[in-house]
Amino acid sequence: MLKFDEKVYLENARLTYETREETEKIADEITKEGFSNLFFISVGGSIAIMSPIQEMLKQMTDIPVYLEQAGEIVVTGHKQLTKDSIVIMASKSGDTKETVAAANWCKEQGIRVVSLVGKPDTPLVKASRWVIPNKALNGVEFEYIQLFMLVFKLVHNVGQFPAYPRFADQLEKLPANLLNAKKKFEPRADEIAQKYHNEPYSIWVGGGEMAGEVYLFSMCILEEMQWVRTKFVTSSEFFHGTLELVEKDVPVFLVKGEGSRRKLDERVEKFCQQYTEKLVVIDTKKFALEGIDDEFRWMLAPTISSTILVDRLARYYEKYTGHDLNTRRYYRQFEY
Repeated sequence: MLKFDEKVYLENARLTYETREETEKIADEITKEGFSNLFFISVGGSIAIMSPIQEMLKQMTDIPVYLEQAGEIVVTGHKQLTKDSIVIMASKSGDTKETVAAANWCKEQGIRVVSLVGKPDTPLVKASRWVIPNKALNGVEFEYIQLFMLVFKLVHNVGQFPAYPRFADQLEKLPANLLNAKKKFEPRADEIAQKYHNEPYSIWVGGGEMAGEVYLFSMCILEEMQWVRTKFVTSSEFFHGTLELVEKDVPVFLVKGEGSRRKLDERVEKFCQQYTEKLVVIDTKKFALEGIDDEFRWMLAPTISSTILVDRLARYYEKYTGHDLNTRRYYRQFEY
């Protein structure tokens, strides 16, 4: 596979799953102390992968769950964010400016923070009550696995996800399945990128628990890393503005999920089949999850999307645009 080391990937998987005991211990400590609600607070790609989990929790638990931008929370505050709250943050670098500022703000208010951090002895580590080490060198799916183990264990502890032990056991099998998904999608990633890398404008659509992943790919990969002009919209919002921009030569990329909102994706698909000749449908149902129960597929669908888009398709865009994924004009290049 293009710019991919299978051995490193499987080692990252091992290192990630090894944090299960540590992560569940933190969840147990939080449960023992008690909490009234959960806040996901981060920016960029980190908040994008928290979005699907928030959407899942809306359907799984009566625990109040909030998703907030780190840069905003320190300016506005939040009346539901109190000392009884638990704040969940993530930063691969551990020094993301807005996230660190929000963590320090929470610490000053006596609000408990648990963070996924990729590097030790960083500002976010120092500002957090609990830290889950994100040891994987790359792979958004590994951050999902750790968030699943933390958040769904919390829900299980309050009696609202009894299947958690079975779910967590089966998570160990997820990376091998995602590796197979990468291999299966590889030729299609090449085909899509070759055909569409130079389009002046494209529309990316995903709904519900898939929206965060589609947002991440369109913004963090295509916009930030490839300087490709895109529009992201959810399946439910597509028919309230964006549909008017669909023409026969406008590419529309639809990423279909597997939860109850799939019917909204299918509505977009039916419309676009009639009005654009450049509809690309990416359906996570086409990828096997061997050894994992079907009841969990809708929850794991974002990891499939992540592994084939953020990893494979991104690499092929890079190949055909000639624009290195690490090249930035502005991001972290100077103070702003």
